[in-house]
Amino acid sequence: MAWIAVGIIIGIILFFTVEGFSVYEKFTNTEGFIGVDDTDSLDIKITTCPADTASYVDGGGRTVCCEGTVVNGKCSGKNVCSLSEAIDGLPTCSAWFDAYLENKGAKRCPPSMKNYYENKGQAGCTSGHRNAQGTAPASNTNKFCTLYQSADDELIKRDSCTNQKILEEAKCLSKPTSRSLLDWGDIPPPVHCTGMDTGSLTPISCLDDYAFARVVDYWAKKHAPQYINWKEQAVSWGAQWKMNFCSVVQKVTVNKSMNMTELEAYKVF
Repeated sequence: MAWIAVGIIIGIILFFTVEGFSVYEKFTNTEGFIGVDDTDSLDIKITTCPADTASYVDGGGRTVCCEGTVVNGKCSGKNVCSLSEAIDGLPTCSAWFDAYLENKGAKRCPPSMKNYYENKGQAGCTSGHRNAQGTAPASNTNKFCTLYQSADDELIKRDSCTNQKILEEAKCLSKPTSRSLLDWGDIPPPVHCTGMDTGSLTPISCLDDYAFARVVDYWAKKHAPQYINWKEQAVSWGAQWKMNFCSVVQKVTVNKSMNMTELEAYKVF
Protein backbone atom coordinates (compact mmCIF):
# COMPACT_ATOMS: atom_id res chain seq x y z
CA MET A 1 0.00 0.00 0.00
CA ALA A 2 3.00 2.30 0.44
CA TRP A 3 3.29 2.85 -3.33
CA ILE A 4 -0.32 4.05 -3.41
CA ALA A 5 0.41 6.66 -0.75
CA VAL A 6 3.51 7.78 -2.66
CA GLY A 7 1.46 8.08 -5.85
CA ILE A 8 -1.16 10.22 -4.11
CA ILE A 9 1.50 12.54 -2.68
CA ILE A 10 3.19 12.93 -6.08
CA GLY A 11 -0.20 13.66 -7.67
CA ILE A 12 -0.95 16.39 -5.10
CA ILE A 13 2.47 17.98 -5.66
CA LEU A 14 2.00 18.00 -9.45
CA PHE A 15 -1.50 19.48 -9.12
CA PHE A 16 -0.36 22.40 -7.01
CA THR A 17 2.72 22.92 -9.20
CA VAL A 18 0.57 23.22 -12.33
CA GLU A 19 -2.00 25.44 -10.59
CA GLY A 20 0.71 27.65 -9.19
CA PHE A 21 2.30 28.06 -12.62
CA SER A 22 -1.11 28.89 -14.09
CA VAL A 23 -1.70 31.60 -11.50
CA TYR A 24 1.76 32.99 -12.15
CA GLU A 25 1.12 33.09 -15.89
CA LYS A 26 -2.16 34.98 -15.34
CA PHE A 27 -0.43 37.48 -13.09
CA THR A 28 2.58 38.16 -15.31
CA ASN A 29 0.78 38.24 -18.67
CA THR A 30 -2.46 40.13 -18.07
CA GLU A 31 -4.11 42.14 -20.83
CA GLY A 32 -1.45 41.09 -23.36
CA PHE A 33 1.23 43.20 -21.71
CA ILE A 34 4.75 42.09 -20.86
CA GLY A 35 4.92 40.46 -17.45
CA VAL A 36 6.82 41.51 -14.36
CA ASP A 37 9.92 39.40 -15.05
CA ASP A 38 10.01 40.43 -18.72
CA THR A 39 9.89 44.18 -18.13
CA ASP A 40 13.65 44.27 -17.62
CA SER A 41 14.12 43.20 -21.27
CA LEU A 42 12.40 46.36 -22.59
CA ASP A 43 14.43 49.27 -23.96
CA ILE A 44 11.73 51.60 -22.57
CA LYS A 45 12.24 52.61 -18.91
CA ILE A 46 9.96 55.54 -18.13
CA THR A 47 9.79 56.96 -14.63
CA THR A 48 6.92 59.43 -14.96
CA CYS A 49 3.28 58.97 -15.86
CA PRO A 50 2.32 59.20 -19.56
CA ALA A 51 1.12 62.55 -20.88
CA ASP A 52 -2.44 63.52 -19.92
CA THR A 53 -2.48 61.21 -16.90
CA ALA A 54 -2.24 62.00 -13.18
CA SER A 55 -0.40 59.99 -10.55
CA TYR A 56 -1.62 58.87 -7.14
CA VAL A 57 -0.61 56.30 -4.54
CA ASP A 58 -3.08 53.43 -4.16
CA GLY A 59 -3.93 51.48 -1.02
CA GLY A 60 -0.99 49.15 -1.61
CA GLY A 61 1.51 52.02 -1.67
CA ARG A 62 2.00 51.80 -5.43
CA THR A 63 2.19 54.81 -7.73
CA VAL A 64 -0.57 54.50 -10.33
CA CYS A 65 -1.26 56.68 -13.39
CA CYS A 66 -4.87 57.75 -13.86
CA GLU A 67 -6.50 58.88 -17.09
CA GLY A 68 -8.91 61.36 -15.52
CA THR A 69 -8.89 63.21 -12.23
CA VAL A 70 -7.77 61.95 -8.85
CA VAL A 71 -10.36 62.53 -6.11
CA ASN A 72 -9.66 61.66 -2.49
CA GLY A 73 -6.76 59.42 -3.47
CA LYS A 74 -8.77 57.49 -6.07
CA CYS A 75 -8.94 57.61 -9.86
CA SER A 76 -12.26 58.91 -11.13
CA GLY A 77 -11.43 57.77 -14.67
CA LYS A 78 -9.36 54.82 -15.88
CA ASN A 79 -6.14 53.48 -14.39
CA VAL A 80 -3.57 53.28 -17.21
CA CYS A 81 -0.41 51.82 -15.71
CA SER A 82 1.73 51.48 -12.60
CA LEU A 83 5.05 53.23 -11.97
CA SER A 84 5.73 50.60 -9.33
CA GLU A 85 5.36 46.88 -10.01
CA ALA A 86 2.71 45.48 -12.33
CA ILE A 87 -0.68 44.96 -10.70
CA ASP A 88 -3.11 42.24 -11.73
CA GLY A 89 -4.78 43.66 -14.85
CA LEU A 90 -2.54 46.74 -14.91
CA PRO A 91 0.90 46.79 -16.62
CA THR A 92 3.93 48.79 -15.63
CA CYS A 93 4.14 52.16 -17.37
CA SER A 94 7.23 51.02 -19.26
CA ALA A 95 5.34 47.99 -20.65
CA TRP A 96 2.27 50.15 -21.39
CA PHE A 97 4.34 52.75 -23.27
CA ASP A 98 6.22 50.04 -25.18
CA ALA A 99 2.88 48.58 -26.32
CA TYR A 100 1.63 52.08 -27.20
CA LEU A 101 4.68 52.74 -29.39
CA GLU A 102 4.46 49.31 -30.99
CA ASN A 103 0.81 49.89 -31.87
CA LYS A 104 1.54 53.32 -33.42
CA GLY A 105 4.41 51.97 -35.48
CA ALA A 106 2.79 48.71 -36.59
CA LYS A 107 1.52 50.10 -39.90
CA ARG A 108 4.02 52.92 -40.34
CA CYS A 109 7.45 51.36 -39.77
CA PRO A 110 9.41 49.42 -42.43
CA PRO A 111 10.00 45.71 -41.71
CA SER A 112 13.71 46.29 -41.05
CA MET A 113 13.06 49.26 -38.73
CA LYS A 114 10.24 48.13 -36.46
CA ASN A 115 10.96 50.19 -33.36
CA TYR A 116 8.82 53.35 -33.42
CA TYR A 117 9.73 56.43 -31.36
CA GLU A 118 8.23 59.87 -30.93
CA ASN A 119 8.96 63.15 -29.17
CA LYS A 120 6.76 66.26 -29.27
CA GLY A 121 5.47 65.67 -32.76
CA GLN A 122 8.76 64.29 -34.09
CA ALA A 123 8.64 60.57 -34.87
CA GLY A 124 10.50 57.82 -36.68
CA CYS A 125 11.48 54.17 -36.73
CA THR A 126 14.79 52.45 -36.01
CA SER A 127 16.27 49.00 -36.47
CA GLY A 128 17.95 49.15 -33.08
CA HIS A 129 16.95 49.99 -29.54
CA ARG A 130 15.29 53.28 -28.60
CA ASN A 131 16.48 55.44 -25.75
CA ALA A 132 14.89 54.82 -22.35
CA GLN A 133 12.24 57.47 -22.92
CA GLY A 134 11.21 56.12 -26.35
CA THR A 135 11.91 59.51 -27.94
CA ALA A 136 14.83 58.70 -30.29
CA PRO A 137 17.14 55.89 -31.43
CA ALA A 138 19.55 54.80 -28.72
CA SER A 139 22.37 54.87 -31.27
CA ASN A 140 22.80 56.71 -34.56
CA THR A 141 24.77 53.77 -35.97
CA ASN A 142 21.56 51.79 -36.52
CA LYS A 143 19.28 52.28 -39.51
CA PHE A 144 16.46 54.73 -38.96
CA CYS A 145 13.87 56.66 -40.95
CA THR A 146 11.82 59.78 -40.28
CA LEU A 147 8.05 60.20 -40.14
CA TYR A 148 7.72 63.77 -41.41
CA GLN A 149 4.99 66.08 -40.15
CA SER A 150 4.45 67.46 -43.65
CA ALA A 151 2.41 65.08 -45.83
CA ASP A 152 4.39 66.15 -48.93
CA ASP A 153 7.74 65.57 -47.20
CA GLU A 154 6.60 62.14 -46.08
CA LEU A 155 5.65 61.26 -49.67
CA ILE A 156 8.66 62.78 -51.43
CA LYS A 157 11.73 62.54 -49.16
CA ARG A 158 13.52 59.24 -49.75
CA ASP A 159 14.48 58.83 -46.08
CA SER A 160 10.84 59.01 -44.96
CA CYS A 161 9.48 55.89 -43.27
CA THR A 162 6.69 55.73 -45.85
CA ASN A 163 9.16 55.53 -48.73
CA GLN A 164 11.48 53.14 -46.92
CA LYS A 165 8.51 50.87 -46.20
CA ILE A 166 7.42 50.99 -49.85
CA LEU A 167 11.00 50.21 -50.92
CA GLU A 168 11.26 47.17 -48.66
CA GLU A 169 7.81 45.82 -49.53
CA ALA A 170 8.02 46.44 -53.30
CA LYS A 171 7.10 43.51 -55.55
CA CYS A 172 10.15 43.40 -57.76
CA LEU A 173 10.74 40.02 -59.44
CA SER A 174 10.80 36.41 -58.31
CA LYS A 175 14.49 36.28 -59.32
CA PRO A 176 17.09 37.84 -56.98
CA THR A 177 17.02 41.58 -57.52
CA SER A 178 18.37 44.74 -55.98
CA ARG A 179 16.15 47.77 -55.42
CA SER A 180 16.49 51.48 -54.92
CA LEU A 181 14.44 54.68 -54.72
CA LEU A 182 14.94 56.94 -57.72
CA ASP A 183 15.10 60.70 -57.32
CA TRP A 184 12.45 62.20 -59.60
CA GLY A 185 12.43 65.64 -58.02
CA ASP A 186 9.34 67.01 -56.31
CA ILE A 187 7.22 63.88 -56.75
CA PRO A 188 7.28 60.59 -54.81
CA PRO A 189 10.25 58.37 -55.71
CA PRO A 190 9.52 55.20 -57.70
CA VAL A 191 11.13 51.89 -56.78
CA HIS A 192 13.63 50.68 -59.38
CA CYS A 193 14.38 46.94 -59.42
CA THR A 194 17.36 45.40 -61.25
CA GLY A 195 18.40 41.81 -61.77
CA MET A 196 19.76 39.27 -64.26
CA ASP A 197 17.96 36.82 -66.53
CA THR A 198 20.30 33.88 -65.92
CA GLY A 199 18.83 31.96 -68.86
CA SER A 200 20.07 34.52 -71.39
CA LEU A 201 22.55 36.41 -69.17
CA THR A 202 20.59 39.56 -69.94
CA PRO A 203 20.28 42.38 -67.36
CA ILE A 204 16.66 43.16 -66.51
CA SER A 205 15.16 46.15 -64.75
CA CYS A 206 11.70 47.46 -63.98
CA LEU A 207 9.64 49.81 -61.84
CA ASP A 208 7.43 48.51 -59.05
CA ASP A 209 3.81 48.90 -60.23
CA TYR A 210 2.41 50.30 -56.97
CA ALA A 211 5.19 52.85 -56.48
CA PHE A 212 4.85 54.07 -60.08
CA ALA A 213 1.05 54.42 -59.78
CA ARG A 214 1.61 56.47 -56.63
CA VAL A 215 3.93 58.76 -58.59
CA VAL A 216 1.40 59.39 -61.37
CA ASP A 217 -1.50 59.84 -58.94
CA TYR A 218 0.47 62.48 -57.04
CA TRP A 219 1.63 64.23 -60.23
CA ALA A 220 -1.88 64.32 -61.71
CA LYS A 221 -3.42 65.64 -58.51
CA LYS A 222 -0.77 68.35 -58.04
CA HIS A 223 0.15 69.36 -61.58
CA ALA A 224 -2.12 67.80 -64.21
CA PRO A 225 -5.68 67.22 -63.00
CA GLN A 226 -6.76 66.49 -66.57
CA TYR A 227 -4.93 63.16 -66.25
CA ILE A 228 -6.49 62.16 -62.92
CA ASN A 229 -8.13 59.14 -64.63
CA TRP A 230 -4.90 58.07 -66.34
CA LYS A 231 -5.42 54.38 -65.53
CA GLU A 232 -8.32 54.22 -67.98
CA GLN A 233 -5.95 55.05 -70.83
CA ALA A 234 -3.11 52.81 -69.60
CA VAL A 235 -4.37 49.80 -71.59
CA SER A 236 -3.54 51.61 -74.85
CA TRP A 237 0.12 52.10 -73.92
CA GLY A 238 2.44 50.29 -76.30
CA ALA A 239 3.91 46.91 -75.38
CA GLN A 240 7.44 48.30 -75.08
CA TRP A 241 6.27 50.97 -72.62
CA LYS A 242 4.45 48.35 -70.55
CA MET A 243 7.75 46.46 -70.29
CA ASN A 244 8.87 49.16 -67.82
CA PHE A 245 6.81 47.54 -65.04
CA CYS A 246 7.79 44.62 -62.85
CA SER A 247 4.51 42.72 -63.13
CA VAL A 248 4.92 42.71 -66.93
CA VAL A 249 8.62 41.79 -66.89
CA GLN A 250 7.73 38.91 -64.56
CA LYS A 251 5.17 37.57 -67.05
CA VAL A 252 7.07 38.18 -70.28
CA THR A 253 10.74 37.72 -69.36
CA VAL A 254 10.81 35.62 -66.20
CA ASN A 255 7.75 33.33 -66.37
CA LYS A 256 7.39 33.56 -70.15
CA SER A 257 3.63 33.21 -69.66
CA MET A 258 2.83 36.15 -71.96
CA ASN A 259 4.19 37.18 -75.36
CA MET A 260 4.54 40.67 -76.76
CA THR A 261 1.43 40.32 -78.92
CA GLU A 262 -0.68 39.44 -75.89
CA LEU A 263 0.89 42.32 -74.03
CA GLU A 264 -0.61 44.82 -76.47
CA ALA A 265 -4.08 44.22 -74.99
CA TYR A 266 -2.89 43.72 -71.40
CA LYS A 267 -4.03 46.24 -68.76
CA VAL A 268 -1.18 46.90 -66.33
CA PHE A 269 -3.07 49.23 -63.97
